[in-house]
Amino acid sequence: MNSSVSAAFVVGAVRVQPLGPYLVRIEARGPRGFEDRETFTVADRAGEPVAATERRGDGATTVATPHYRVVVPDNAAGLDNVRVENASGETLCKLSGAMLGQKFLPAPSALPAVWVLGDAPRVVPPAWGALPPPAGAEDATSGWDLANDAPDVYVFFPAASGYARFRADFLGLTGGIPLVPLYALGLWYSRYHPYDEPSALAVIDRFRAEGMPLDLFTLDTDWRVGASCGYAVNESLFPDLARFIRQAHARQVRVMLNDHPEPKGKSALDPEDLKFRRDGLVSLLEQGVDLWWFDRNWHTHLQAPAPGLEKEVWGMRLYRDVVRDFRPDRRPLILSNADGINNGRRDAPSHPAAHRFPVWWTGDTCAEWNYLRLGVGNAVNSGIDSLLPFVHDDLGGHHGQPDPELYVRFMQFGAFSPVARIHCTTQVHRYPWAYGADVARIVGDYFRLRYRLLPMLYSAAHEAHRSGTPLLRRCDLEWPECPKAADSSQYLLGDDLLVAPILAPARSGAEAERTVWIPPGEWQDLWSGRAHRGPATIGVRCPLREMPAFARRGGVVLSTPQRQATGVPVWPELVVNAFVPSADGELTRTLYEDDGISTAHERGACALTEFTLRRQGSEISLDMTPVHASANVLPRTRQLAVRFHLPAEFVPAGSDFAVVPAQMPRAAELFGGAEAPAAEDPVVLIRKAMNPVEPATLRLVAKTG
Repeated sequence: MNSSVSAAFVVGAVRVQPLGPYLVRIEARGPRGFEDRETFTVADRAGEPVAATERRGDGATTVATPHYRVVVPDNAAGLDNVRVENASGETLCKLSGAMLGQKFLPAPSALPAVWVLGDAPRVVPPAWGALPPPAGAEDATSGWDLANDAPDVYVFFPAASGYARFRADFLGLTGGIPLVPLYALGLWYSRYHPYDEPSALAVIDRFRAEGMPLDLFTLDTDWRVGASCGYAVNESLFPDLARFIRQAHARQVRVMLNDHPEPKGKSALDPEDLKFRRDGLVSLLEQGVDLWWFDRNWHTHLQAPAPGLEKEVWGMRLYRDVVRDFRPDRRPLILSNADGINNGRRDAPSHPAAHRFPVWWTGDTCAEWNYLRLGVGNAVNSGIDSLLPFVHDDLGGHHGQPDPELYVRFMQFGAFSPVARIHCTTQVHRYPWAYGADVARIVGDYFRLRYRLLPMLYSAAHEAHRSGTPLLRRCDLEWPECPKAADSSQYLLGDDLLVAPILAPARSGAEAERTVWIPPGEWQDLWSGRAHRGPATIGVRCPLREMPAFARRGGVVLSTPQRQATGVPVWPELVVNAFVPSADGELTRTLYEDDGISTAHERGACALTEFTLRRQGSEISLDMTPVHASANVLPRTRQLAVRFHLPAEFVPAGSDFAVVPAQMPRAAELFGGAEAPAAEDPVVLIRKAMNPVEPATLRLVAKTG
């Protein structure tokens, strides 16, 4: 018997590589031997050292680790009949070619004993990626190696490892989810319409005049000559595209162009095709274009570089590489079709590398209630079964004109989506002000709230980058033991807001209704102030202005004073909404800050501050603890407004700091409301100036006797 720590074991034409206590690679020898290079799918095989032994006998070789065993027949010619067992020798699966296909990732509430990732087709990129090859390397595939394809699988053990470890192993192997720039979390406006320079600027100015935040304006396809393909600017609409972009930037709005890419050259990897794409995109990036909408289109589209590596994920890689090469110090951002979702229908799993190329949209949907329901489900489920945390819909639907009720419900969901992008086709509109003052006020309130919640949203985006946890979190991520937690019609937004979009029209003259599953613990209705204890299912009724939303008691929701554009994610003024539980407990939440756009965060240029809300008997405390702060990220001073949302029975006796007395608005003030305070939701407000690099604590003590 031989033993090793993370060695490779070769049996016939098969190599077994333990990559960790719950991950093993099993590979057939390719035409050019076993493969150790990075592939399109697999970014890093470093894994974690694990003790493994090899035992030969009975016509097979067994590679054993403390948690699994791989049994390979002697003189194996491929993966068929290779057996994977648990540590006790129980067969968990037999490998076959069918396991190479793409598949959805398992859910935290339904973890299988084994889950197999196939690296198929196995494509090896050159050092320069999807760019034109350097001089002397202009072969037929521009340096991409397609010649060593062979069955290659990675076997995970989710039931044994637990969900968090499974997800970490998957992302460690396939690459992490990039941190999107802050502006990606702002409001996007898009319409398939032949805007010219004056009319496009007029729309941007109308958003500002209406007090509606805006960060991104899209020129769909008419910016180009012929309104479909190529990279020549239609100068009858935009005689000076760079001038238009400068004027948009002066209004703090970025510009995105749609690309329906036609093929050039003999194949996707032909140097002519790669050069045409790079030169065309760069010619517009040089004029100030901020980001690209890679629209796969159904008629004219990119070619696939290899059977099984589809145009959708190939385009994601291609556009990312071009933008990253042109702006190496900036985070690339590409809007692409969500791989496997076709015009709102989820037809297939995404490619296992797609999560490396945010953001994604679900295609051309319709202004119908069913598409709103599909959109919520797609956004929530994609964060789990594909690890795509920025899947989103055309808000309002691409086709058709929604009535005011459906329009408002779409926009309410959009305000609590990972990406808020209003879009429609020609001959219809999605302007909030076109629906009248009441609708414009409701929609504006929700998007203004989204901007106030930017500290929470950006911290959630960083958590998606750090661990893969999506911004929209299906509740079985936290409560996998509860069957109702897997309901994809509701979700946690970040850590502490429970959101349940309205997905059906109200009956004539009535309020909209739906049921909401309340998770374990205490959850406070952000409209009524009423507390609910879960697990429980409740019915809610909402007028048009309201969408069901609840805050976790014990949780902390971070916000900032109102902005009209995202700016930078450094918060010199911070509002801390601390929802105090009725029983003793402690929770910690983390605020993430950086410059919002560069890649400097990858080198540690960021700040992390922990907020710990603690209740112990008659005392409540909020500790603010900086855990990492690089130079020039944090403001010199920070003005804090801490709002303690108290249980009705907690009557504070005083504080170490000045307490602003009544009238404090209730929790619904998060939504811009001005209602009188509710007796169920007393709020104490404490204002404090602090040095953000020094710890600080605020305390409240209840009256006694």
